[in-house]
Amino acid sequence: MGLWGRAARSVASVGLAAGLVAGCGGTEPSASAGTDTIRFVTPYRVKSLDPVAQGLWAAEWGYGELLMRATEDGRVEPWLLERLTNSAPTTWTLTLRDGVTFQNGQPLDAATLKTVLDRALRDNALLTASLPRATTAVADARTVTLTTAVPVANLPNLLADEQGVMVYDPAAAGPDVDPAALVGKGIHTGPFRVTVLTADEMTLTRNPAYWGGPVALSEARVRFVPDGQARVLAVRNNEADVALYPPTELVRQPGSGVTAATASQPLQHLRAIVNTRTAAMGDEAVRRAFAMGIDYRQIAEDVLDGLYTTPTGLYPPVVGYGVETQRTDAAEAGRVLDAAGWRTGEGGVRAKSGRPLTVTVLTYPQQPDTKTIAVAMQAQLKPVGFDVRITEVDSNYEAMKKSDGWDVGLSFDGTLGYTYDPVAPLRDFLTTSGVRNFGGISDPELDRLVVQLGTAIDDSARTPLLVRAQELIAQRGYTIIVAQRAAKAIVGPAFAGYRPSSVLHHLTARTAAG
Repeated sequence: MGLWGRAARSVASVGLAAGLVAGCGGTEPSASAGTDTIRFVTPYRVKSLDPVAQGLWAAEWGYGELLMRATEDGRVEPWLLERLTNSAPTTWTLTLRDGVTFQNGQPLDAATLKTVLDRALRDNALLTASLPRATTAVADARTVTLTTAVPVANLPNLLADEQGVMVYDPAAAGPDVDPAALVGKGIHTGPFRVTVLTADEMTLTRNPAYWGGPVALSEARVRFVPDGQARVLAVRNNEADVALYPPTELVRQPGSGVTAATASQPLQHLRAIVNTRTAAMGDEAVRRAFAMGIDYRQIAEDVLDGLYTTPTGLYPPVVGYGVETQRTDAAEAGRVLDAAGWRTGEGGVRAKSGRPLTVTVLTYPQQPDTKTIAVAMQAQLKPVGFDVRITEVDSNYEAMKKSDGWDVGLSFDGTLGYTYDPVAPLRDFLTTSGVRNFGGISDPELDRLVVQLGTAIDDSARTPLLVRAQELIAQRGYTIIVAQRAAKAIVGPAFAGYRPSSVLHHLTARTAAG
């Protein structure tokens, strides 16, 4: 049986009552006496309510919902859908739940869903890459048929991806509508409505007519605070209840009266994205030596005090197809560089044809640990002959879109995403036409493997392809998993039972004081 079963297998939910549908935010406590408002601080700003360009934030903050959702226990299940059925290799039947309404009172029916899907298939870069030439048709009032050009084994994961199909009312939020005019218009289906959105904060209020049942809190306030220390101090000073993405040094000692909470799954992987277009990292030997010169155990256990775990390859142990492809071997790294003509020169820095082995590593302030880890890598790689220079940039993605000025970009991008999907991250980051192929990788063999993976339904076909892909990526030094962790949060006493979501659902109908 494949990852999603054979072609006629139905990805359905049994017993998904309304209360469970609402409870996608980790393991928050049930409602109890206490504050009726929760206050978050996060480094990531919601810029607008544009349902395509900024739709990814909607499920995170409880104002929007997806057709499918990832769970805390490693599954993907229907959310706004009642059933998702793969009735033929290229045909999927999407059946909506009965009674789902938008916050503005309009019903979510098949005709509305078709409009949403068609716009996403046209305008959303991730979907155009994943589902080229896909078409939709209304089968009945609650059912849409999606036909793909080729079999798409990971469609359930794609429909659970926050960067994919965010469901909204297209009559109220067409492509020509100013996103600023959408605040307070109730275009989504979630338990909270966005009533205020500025450059500094967002306010959400309870949706009293939420289709999924009662909503525990009346209000949530989200402040956008880039500085990690300032976020933690806000909780310590009772100016916030939950600080997301705290710096690791403050997780070690969160402060009096507050606690450090940890998500259940280690889905956050720190990649070293390699820019194959630069003089240094364009050399496969340099890429391989760079990977072997990093001491992964030391970073996880010593530098970061065991708050991370040591990666041994592209995938964490939670999946059965992971291969151990990473190891620390500074001596072998040196031999690889020797064989490639990189000779040790002044100050221990290697050089080739008069060019020193200088590598620029990018970090970014939204994830403060990237700088701590880069400093450790700098020290570890120096004896191998690398001159590592560290540059902090405001946006790592924007900086990595440039073909020069950097050699390695550190970025928290999971190899399974937040939907337990190995296919989309491989395609997006490591194939020639990938929308996040920042490193400029162009490898025909890897491209073919990823295409085959995308159509492989059964594990018997999929696992050998995943194994070969992992081996090839390691052998050619295309990307490195430097560290892996579960999400952390600093939590104040009013919400002491709050646990961060492994799948980024920070606020749900069940989030409550306790």
